[in-house]
Amino acid sequence: MIRTFLIEDEAPALERLAALLAATTPPCTVAGTADSQATAARWLRANPVPDLIFADIQLGDGLSLDLFQATPPPCPVIFTTAHDDYLLEAFAANSIAYLLKPLKLAELDAAVAKFHRLGRQLGGSLAGLATSLAQPVRRQRILAQRGSSFSPVAIADVAYFFSENKLTFLVTRAGEKCLVNEPLTALAGELDTTQFFRLNRNYLAHASAVKSFASVGKGRLAVQLAPRTTDEVQVSQENAADFRAWAGR
Repeated sequence: MIRTFLIEDEAPALERLAALLAATTPPCTVAGTADSQATAARWLRANPVPDLIFADIQLGDGLSLDLFQATPPPCPVIFTTAHDDYLLEAFAANSIAYLLKPLKLAELDAAVAKFHRLGRQLGGSLAGLATSLAQPVRRQRILAQRGSSFSPVAIADVAYFFSENKLTFLVTRAGEKCLVNEPLTALAGELDTTQFFRLNRNYLAHASAVKSFASVGKGRLAVQLAPRTTDEVQVSQENAADFRAWAGR
């Protein structure tokens, strides 16, 4: 029996998903549910790790993808959504499937079968599957674009990455800004999480770039980076505790 955790903020959709999972082969059991990023984060901290997470992408308090920015999900994830806008970001966050609503039993059966197949390829260990997905190859260099030319930049020389107008940039410790032809979420999954932290959807910073931070109300933190940014960089209430722990290591 596969223990699942469901993140869904619409009651009818949650009931339908639970009913369909009970009919999959083999059937899945629902270990817990959440209707927001905040309640999902609390449940995952307080309960044993499930075998599989089903997560609706668009929630009332933001995107479920944001929940996994700072801390990789503890097990494989199947994202469910009415849109296909976040496909690349989903597969950078331990996703093994991306299902469009309305969900169909045949598609869920196929996703559950894929989960079992991946587990068998790792010697039948579902824990091994989660571990394998959660440990990506760490990047050492990245190609930066300067005008029409490209050159490698050592990750150790990067102060932070940021996204703007659907483009990704890096800023070196020396203050040089370069275009990077890779999505921010994909980069976050390939960098050493002891060195880099996803501050929010737009900023991914190296520890050495964090000069200070302060509370700005409602549990949020304002972070000052060096080199300085043109806009204010904030960490959400949901990620504030993880950021404090990371910054103090």
